Amino acid sequence: MSVENYYTPKPTRLGHLVLKVKDVQASVKFYQEVVGLSVSDWIDDRMVFMRASADHHDLALLQLPPDQLTQQDPLQSRIEHFSYRVESLEEMKQITEMLLARGVEIDRGLGRHGPGENTFIVFKDPDGNNVEFYSDMLQITQSAPYEASVWDSKVLHTFDQWQLKEFVVEPPERIKEILPE
Repeated sequence: MSVENYYTPKPTRLGHLVLKVKDVQASVKFYQEVVGLSVSDWIDDRMVFMRASADHHDLALLQLPPDQLTQQDPLQSRIEHFSYRVESLEEMKQITEMLLARGVEIDRGLGRHGPGENTFIVFKDPDGNNVEFYSDMLQITQSAPYEASVWDSKVLHTFDQWQLKEFVVEPPERIKEILPE
């Protein structure tokens, strides 16, 4: 298939960033007090979703595991992934088909997260960075308020509301560990 025959995504903006941090509690305090972000949700006490606007999150902070706190290579990225917003689930499906047709390595998806309720497909760029397309992010406004909650990382619904039924690749090992037998 020639390049002109592939679907071309139409991202509307840079969406959110997920950072791996040494101390998630200290980082939350910093991003609340210094940057002015609000907490939308937590996954256990290991991951927090924060926002500056109506999007459920534009920054998420992920606690580094204890064995990585002192072993972090300063040349290795602390970015878990960054994302681009697209308009619809239909476009997400077209993007997924395009990634598969092009042989792009898909890390996880197609799915719908619990926190934020957004659809997702995460894939690798040529340098191995995780890039995500997403749609349908929960909007938090004065007319649509939302109360932050804590999601359980041991429940598949937290990771994927669709229970992996739309996944086009094997789920990550951390997700396989919570699958019912």
